[in-house]
Amino acid sequence: RFSDPEPHPGWADERDASTHGATCPSSNMIPNESEDCLFLNVYTPLSPAGGNRPVLVFIHGGGYSAGFGDEGLYGSQYFMTEDVVVVTFNYRLGVLGFFSTGDRAAAGNWGLKDCIMALRWVQDHIAAFGGDAGSVTIYGESAGAAIIHLLLISPLTGGLFHRAIASSGSPFNSWAFQPNPVHYAKRLVEALDLETTDTTAMVAALRLVPYSALIAQQEKVFASATVPLLGPVDFGPVVEPPDAPGLIVLPRTPMELIEDGAYQTVPLLTGFNDLESILFIVREDFTPNLYDSFNANPHYLVPMAWNISEGSTAANAISNAFAQFYWQGQMLGPELLEQFSWYMTDAMFAIGVLEMAKLHSTRTPVYVYHFTYDGDLNLYKKPLGVSIPGAVHADETCYLFDTKTFVTEPTPAASHALTVRQRMLRLWSNFAKYG
Repeated sequence: RFSDPEPHPGWADERDASTHGATCPSSNMIPNESEDCLFLNVYTPLSPAGGNRPVLVFIHGGGYSAGFGDEGLYGSQYFMTEDVVVVTFNYRLGVLGFFSTGDRAAAGNWGLKDCIMALRWVQDHIAAFGGDAGSVTIYGESAGAAIIHLLLISPLTGGLFHRAIASSGSPFNSWAFQPNPVHYAKRLVEALDLETTDTTAMVAALRLVPYSALIAQQEKVFASATVPLLGPVDFGPVVEPPDAPGLIVLPRTPMELIEDGAYQTVPLLTGFNDLESILFIVREDFTPNLYDSFNANPHYLVPMAWNISEGSTAANAISNAFAQFYWQGQMLGPELLEQFSWYMTDAMFAIGVLEMAKLHSTRTPVYVYHFTYDGDLNLYKKPLGVSIPGAVHADETCYLFDTKTFVTEPTPAASHALTVRQRMLRLWSNFAKYG
């Protein structure tokens, strides 16, 4: 816990790897979770292996604090007709994956290091599954997409991949990078009654706390977020201290690394969905009293990254301008769901994705998509009961993966959604093959 991952030493005999390994602990409380969770899954076409198939390595989303790489959400058999090898995997989540004291006691970014370890495994072993280690595309969604961008700019990832796909996420999204990890570290230890200001002692004490207790306190910290949905996640990627004892994934902020030109110039496919934010707005368990919060606190509309003082003339002008542009200055409520979702989608996703696309495009080919399709496979949207046409956050993944968790009945054979699935599988696979 709170250490760099290490390669597995291997096995003397044959190992039965026909079932999924444990998932990483999270608020999902999945029955087979364990801190020993760094497993990956390989899908390869049923034909003689030649070591020459393009490889697609997928990194799941979940706000850095939830999710897994198993077939419950990311069954990859549909890709097999496109003659690619697909790898999905787990990485450490939440406090276990991203806890940082801001110094060498706990440098953070453990989950990112897990991702890099998985990519090294692919380089070493994917040929045995028919994959070409010289043709690897990394692909992530939501927090997984933000991780894709961080891998593009990390000094540790040279030669590990050759193309990148990032769906609905960027480190420039307001939620995606943690600028003040020490604040959340202190809140966590205070909640656990671990009264210590010595960070080495703090980390030693946290290593002894049952992981379930850490996850429970993390959820309470998340629930008290200063700005609903728009503030940084409590435990997420950070800048590591220069004297960190292990490998350093992010020596400077994403913007500093980008401005230095310190990123891999590989082709990038990126984009977002038109109704991303509705998935979060309508879930009362996730964001209680959201409209009331924004009505009472108009400064929430001022992007935190702009660093404009609350209550200032500039802040008031900005919040008024946004409120007028998106919902004509009315009081927010459920009847303005569509208008409010436009603003929240822009603020939570579009701005950061497009900013990253523009910056990367100065040195490498970048392709941007906008997913708006609404059909039988929009499986994240269906349970929400929302009639507004379009695609909510993560809907596009259901057109690429077999999301067994959501499937209660087969999609009708005549459904146009199946045509869209075939088109998307071909688009994503062709990008992996040809960039």
